[in-house]
Amino acid sequence: KRATRPTLADVAKHARVSTATASRVIHNTGPVSHELRKRIQGAVASIGYAPRSTTIPVSEATLAVLAGNLANPYFPEVIAGIQEEAASYGIGLILFNLTESPQNQQQILHRLEKRTLNGVIVMGGQPFPELFTWRDQAKIPLVLINHFVDKPDVYSIGIDMENAMCRATQYLISLNHTRIGHIAGPSSWGEISQSRRRGIERAMAEAGLAFRPEWCSVVSPGSQADGGFHAMNNLLELPSAERPTAVIAFNDMVAFGALHAIHASGLRVPQDISLIGVDDIFVAAHSKPPLTTIDQPKYRIGKLAVEIAHQASQGREDLRNCTLLESPLIIRESAAPYNPNAS
Repeated sequence: KRATRPTLADVAKHARVSTATASRVIHNTGPVSHELRKRIQGAVASIGYAPRSTTIPVSEATLAVLAGNLANPYFPEVIAGIQEEAASYGIGLILFNLTESPQNQQQILHRLEKRTLNGVIVMGGQPFPELFTWRDQAKIPLVLINHFVDKPDVYSIGIDMENAMCRATQYLISLNHTRIGHIAGPSSWGEISQSRRRGIERAMAEAGLAFRPEWCSVVSPGSQADGGFHAMNNLLELPSAERPTAVIAFNDMVAFGALHAIHASGLRVPQDISLIGVDDIFVAAHSKPPLTTIDQPKYRIGKLAVEIAHQASQGREDLRNCTLLESPLIIRESAAPYNPNAS
């Protein structure tokens, strides 16, 4: 039987310390007493431990960032965090515009294959199967923002969207809304769309309320504000006694389109229809009315994505595969108590 390669956990066990302490010594990422350092270094030598590949010096390191729909202000805010953290490590960045086009995806893969990288960050686009196949061959860290998969050396960072949507729905229920609609992302966006709807349905079910299929209107792939406008118009076509009195949009850009549709129909937000977005992009506080929305700590997400990719590329074996950040509901003026006299 072939001997297995010693791991960080083996070093920690041999030195009688935690894996975190062993990692601090091996990667020189924190203070450790002289006695512990000697013990851990002795364990490394004794069992023949070698960290995973560190073939790319930090001074030559490059991260590829695959981003979808850069027109959405959410992404520049994440990229700002990515740039800040990458600069602190001296890491170079290559930015790719990721779409749902198979041709676009193949072009990106072709360009990735030609480069020496020490990590890839994906945000805003559905990770495509060929990307995982390539990663398995390239043996470099892959960090997904707001996509969660269970694969070796694939790391996810974002917010618990299902619970965040559940809390937003509970807030609307506390305002006496019982007909709560959703402008959803297309099914091709996978879990990033499904988790939102699950959160809404869960909160309504827990409150003894039904979520009717006609209260969910789906935007087309690639659309944002324009998709929100058309999707909201679909909801507004329902009879006034049956349409939602509150709507949670897929994101803030979709919410802005919905807001325009509501105003264009002669209705008011929040007097006739309450509206909630997701992301808290910088313009959300300046819409009319200011948008109530679920916050995503965009800058911090970007910084952590780089930190995770860098640490993984340097052989850290004690990294969490999934990192979830807080996502508070930012209450502004676009959601109000149910108005039985609404138009």
